[in-house]
Amino acid sequence: MVCVRKKGVKKGTKKSKKARRVKRKVVKPELPPPLPPPPPPPSQGEFIWIHIGQAGVQVGLSCWELFCLEHGINLNGTVRELTTNSTSMFSLLEDNSYVPRALIVDTEPSVIDVLKRGSFRKLFSDENIISGKESAASNYAVGFYGVGKTLASKVMDQLARLAENCNSLQGIAVFRSISGGTGSGMGSRIIETIKNTYPNKTIIDLNICSSSEFSNITVEPYNTALATHHVLDLVNCSLLFDNKSIYDICGSKLDLLKPTYANINSIVALVTSGVTSSLRFEGSMTSNISKLLNQLIPQPRLHFPLISYAPITSCARSISSASTQSAVMSFDSDYQMIKIDPTLGKYLSICMMFRGNLKPTNINTTIAFLQRDHSIPVTHNLNSPLFKFGLCNLLPITMPGSGIIAASTATTILCNNTVIKQYWMNTMKNYNKLLTKRVFLHHYTGEGMDEATFDATNENISKLIAEYEEIENS
Repeated sequence: MVCVRKKGVKKGTKKSKKARRVKRKVVKPELPPPLPPPPPPPSQGEFIWIHIGQAGVQVGLSCWELFCLEHGINLNGTVRELTTNSTSMFSLLEDNSYVPRALIVDTEPSVIDVLKRGSFRKLFSDENIISGKESAASNYAVGFYGVGKTLASKVMDQLARLAENCNSLQGIAVFRSISGGTGSGMGSRIIETIKNTYPNKTIIDLNICSSSEFSNITVEPYNTALATHHVLDLVNCSLLFDNKSIYDICGSKLDLLKPTYANINSIVALVTSGVTSSLRFEGSMTSNISKLLNQLIPQPRLHFPLISYAPITSCARSISSASTQSAVMSFDSDYQMIKIDPTLGKYLSICMMFRGNLKPTNINTTIAFLQRDHSIPVTHNLNSPLFKFGLCNLLPITMPGSGIIAASTATTILCNNTVIKQYWMNTMKNYNKLLTKRVFLHHYTGEGMDEATFDATNENISKLIAEYEEIENS
C-alpha cells in the first residue's frame, strides 16, 4: 500500500513569496482627545463705566463705537475679528457675544430713547440702561437732591450686579458733563455712594466742561464748582475735556468750519481710547491704571492732569510714521483738551503712552531725542518716578466719518501741571460774579440745598488753587 502525502508546506519550511507579501495589519493606538484651547490670560482688573446725562451718554456712545472697532466686535455684540482676549471692558456672555461693562443713565428719556432705536440697541443690556421721566433743568441741586436722588439708588443696585460679575474689579469710570444738572448733581451723588460702597477701588471722573463762549447756560459756573467741590476728595483722577478747546482743534487740525457734536465726541473718544489702551491691549506698559495714577498724581487733591493727543489731522500727507513726530506734537498746547499754556506752570509728572507697531527701542530713541532737543519741558530727572512711558502695540484706529486720518503711530500724554490752576481761577471768577449778585440762587436753595454749601465750595476750590501755587513755588 502506497501512502500519498498531502501537498502543503512542511512545518518549519519558509513561507511562500505570496505569504511574505501580505502585510500584517498594524493596530494604531488611540490618540488622546485634543486638548481644550488655553483660557484667556487672567484679567489685570476690570473697569465699569457709568455714562451720566445727555453729554455723558452721547460721548459714551462714541467711545463704545470706537472700542468695538478696536476690539473687533460688531455693534450687536457679536465677534467680527477679536483682537484681544482681555475682558477688562467687555463681559463675555454664554452665547460668545460681548456686552460693555457700562451703565447708561439719564434723568429724562429722550437720549435713551434714541439709543434704544439706534444701531446700539443690541449692544447694551436692557437692565444697564436706566432713565427717568424728568429733566434736571441744568441745575446741580435738582440732580443731587431732586430727580437724581431716586434714580441714583437704581444705578447703585445695577452697579452692584456688574461688580459681582467681575473677577477683580480695578475701578469705576464716570463720564459726565459737570456744567449741566444731571451730570453735575446726580453724578456727584453717585460718586459719593461709590466711594462709600467701594472705598478701595479707583474712581476716574471724566468731565465735559463747557466754556462760557460755547454755551448760553448762565449757571454753568455754579454747577461746575459745586460738582468739583463735592467729589474733590473722593475721586482718584479727574480728566477735563473743554468743549471750546476741542471745537478749536476741529477747526485748526481738521478744517471743519462748523464742527458738530459728533465731530467733538469723536475726538473725546479717540483720546479716551488712548488713555485706556494699555488696560485693553497687550504692550510694554503696565495695565494697572491704579498704579499709573499713583505715579502721575503726587498729592491726592492735585489730580487734574492736562490731556493731549497727537496727531489729529485730516491730511494723510502730514502724517509721519516716526514716533518722534507724534511725541513732539503732543507737547504742543494746540493738541490739548484744555487750551492752557503749560509753559506757564510747573510739570509735576508726565505719562507718555505710545501706540503703534513700535518696539521699546523705538521709544527709548524717541525719549532720548526729546531730552536732547529739550522738547520735554520738565525740571525733574526723567529717570525719577515722576516720569512714565509705555507702549500699546495695536495700531491707532479712527471712526469712519470723523474726518480724522488714522496715523501709524500716536501719542497720548497725561501731564500733571500746576497751570491747571488757571482753569479753576477762571471758573471761580465767574462763580463769584453770580454768587455776589445771588443770581438764580433760589433755584438751588428751593431744592433743599443749604446756602452755606456755596461758601464751602468757594473755600474748598480756593484752597485747591493755593495748593497748586504752593507746590509750584516750592
